[in-house]
Formats: sequence, structure tokens, C-alpha cells
Amino acid sequence: MRAKVQRLQAMPLFPFEGELTMKSLGPLLEAELVRDGESPDRPCHSCGGDERVLWRNDRWKVTRMSPSANPVGVFLETVEHCDVEHFDDELAAEYGVLTRHLEAAIRSLDSVGRVHIHRWGDGSAHFHVWFQGRPARQLELYGWGNVLWPQILPPLPTDVLDANHASVIATFARAVCGEVIEPA
Repeated sequence: MRAKVQRLQAMPLFPFEGELTMKSLGPLLEAELVRDGESPDRPCHSCGGDERVLWRNDRWKVTRMSPSANPVGVFLETVEHCDVEHFDDELAAEYGVLTRHLEAAIRSLDSVGRVHIHRWGDGSAHFHVWFQGRPARQLELYGWGNVLWPQILPPLPTDVLDANHASVIATFARAVCGEVIEPA
């Protein structure tokens, strides 16, 4: 086990130095955790969270993530509560087309090296996918390093993030139509 930890620490993507102690896994939970929007004690933060919406159509929306060290961070999510197992072929096809255009719009920024697209389905009853434009040419933020480093580094200035998001959404909307939501 120690050799695996040392190999991980030797990678330039790993953001920590020094001695680390691995935690033990806890016991299995009795049931899966309830996600936001699945019960009254876990209200949905996406429904009615219009202050984060940058673009929308009848079935999809693009929302901003919390500020980070990445030049762009947005979610593509369904307007309704549903998950991928509820997609019909039409919704699945829309997801593919929107993903292609959103990735291209993010990648069009000079400050973005590549776009990381990933999904963790544990937080919300809305299907949502993370799109993070990784800073260009910053080795430590390549690959899985981009999961850890942006949580530790200071976020980019709000005006830079707002300008990047506005550029991405304008490019995206030209390709897929929909409504661009102007900031309040």
C-alpha cells in the first residue's frame, strides 16, 4: 500500500507533499444517500436556482459552477428531475449534441487547454454533467489533477470568469439556439 501512495505522491498532478496517512474506509451505509430534490428534507437547489443559469431551452440548462482556478466551470443539466435511466432516445441524442457544442465552445477560449467532462450522480435529482475548461499548459492541472488542484488554488477573479462564461455561452447558443440568460 505504501508503494502505491509514494507513486501517487511522485506524480506532478498530485497537489500535496510530505507524509500522508491513508484513512480507513468506513462501514457500508444502510442505504444510498438521498440526493437534493428527492425528499422534503433535501430541497432541490437546481429548481428555482435561476441566478446560476446562463442558458436554457425547454429541456436543458447550463449553469455556472462555483468559482475555481479553471477558466470555465459549468454544468449541463436537465430542467426536470430525471436521471440518465429515464432518457428516451430523443433526450439522449440531445445530450450528445449539446455536449459536443458546449465542449467546442469552452475549448475555443485561448486560456483553456482541454475540457474535462465528468459526471457524479450523487448530488442532485437533476441529471447534470460537469464541464471544466482546464487551464492551458499548466501541467499540475492535467487529467485527474484537475479534480484536486482547483479546490485548493484561489479562484480566478469574478470578472474573468464572467467574461469567459459569456463568451462560451454566446458561442454555444449560436450553435444550438436556446435562450441566453443575462446576469441580474
